[in-house]
Amino acid sequence: MNGACTIVSPNYLPFARTLAQSFMQHHPDHAFFVLIVANLHDATVFQDEPFNVVLMTDISLPDIKCLAMKYDILELNTNVKPTFMKHLLKRFELETLVYLDPDIRVYNTLSPIFEMLQSANVVLTPHLTSPLPEDGHIPCERDMLYNGTYNLGFIAVKQSPETARMLDWWEARCLREGFSEGRSGLFVDQKWINLVPGLFEGIGICRDLGCNMAYWNLNERSLTRNDAGILVNESAPLRFFHFSGIEIDDPAMLSKNTDRFTLADRPDLASLFADYKAKIIKNRRSVRDGISYGFDTYSDGSAVTRLQRRIFAAHEADFGHQDPFDIRNRFYDFAQRHGLLIRQRKVVKSTWREFNPEDRRVRLVNGLLLIVLRLLGSARYELLMRYLSFISILRNQAVFIRDPRP
Repeated sequence: MNGACTIVSPNYLPFARTLAQSFMQHHPDHAFFVLIVANLHDATVFQDEPFNVVLMTDISLPDIKCLAMKYDILELNTNVKPTFMKHLLKRFELETLVYLDPDIRVYNTLSPIFEMLQSANVVLTPHLTSPLPEDGHIPCERDMLYNGTYNLGFIAVKQSPETARMLDWWEARCLREGFSEGRSGLFVDQKWINLVPGLFEGIGICRDLGCNMAYWNLNERSLTRNDAGILVNESAPLRFFHFSGIEIDDPAMLSKNTDRFTLADRPDLASLFADYKAKIIKNRRSVRDGISYGFDTYSDGSAVTRLQRRIFAAHEADFGHQDPFDIRNRFYDFAQRHGLLIRQRKVVKSTWREFNPEDRRVRLVNGLLLIVLRLLGSARYELLMRYLSFISILRNQAVFIRDPRP
């Protein structure tokens, strides 16, 4: 038996339906599995979905509530990947297993992948198979150094002792240190895979241009259509396209993660994106897709912030196996005593790219830093910046956000 799988929280179910339908169209002899990452214990609501449903409680994860407090929704969805894959390989005695991110659509058979798995234990796809121009646009090659050499929106494995050894190694690191934390060299499950070709035998690197086409490699790939289907660079069949960073309800949006291309200047992509967005909208089911994630608030409804998650991760051993989301337990009391709690129901996320250098608040901070430089002198200022770089990693703030030791 062969299988394929993806992982979603309920809000991404339309993507999972679209992926499963497209994969099964080209691989009808495979089974397709979807792990639902949410605080759920009953799968019957999903019984007529076009895939086999697996809940987090099915896959032998240790301390699910603690893991869900330690990681945000992106981190949790990505870091349970090796555990899920191990479960499927063992439970269903699969010969091969393909993982695909939910925002992927399959357009042809994945025959190059299965051919590689005849001799390889694991197959990966690199983000890039040719250099990116240094033109100031994103993504650039430095982004790939930051995020990882291989895109883990795809990974394929076959049943073998070496695969089992790799998945055990990967799982341990994902469950322990799968943070999205660029300053410490971490990026969820993906960055660890940089090490895999050197640590394990039988690692295949698929450079087929039709596999894992996405915004990060559009500089080297374009689409054409003929009677045989969709071709990449007029030669390779498009196997699967990764619509990473897509905004479904924005007809003009290619990806929120790039400014190198737009749909307006890539007419070869226009119909592909329009069809995909229409399919996702058609696959929406308001009741199921609105099921609560369940790991983003405390039992009193107040929001869990990233700082709270990081401090919990740093002090996790101190809180035993209690439910950290329950306001009657020790972590909530700890967070309250240290002023970590907020009363908002939702936290707005932002990245450094959203900081406007002309914003008066940013200019004020920059001005204060200039004054500090002049007061301390270059050498001491550099030392201060090194410390700020260390302490800006939220987990490291546990050195002072802690209970006094006896």
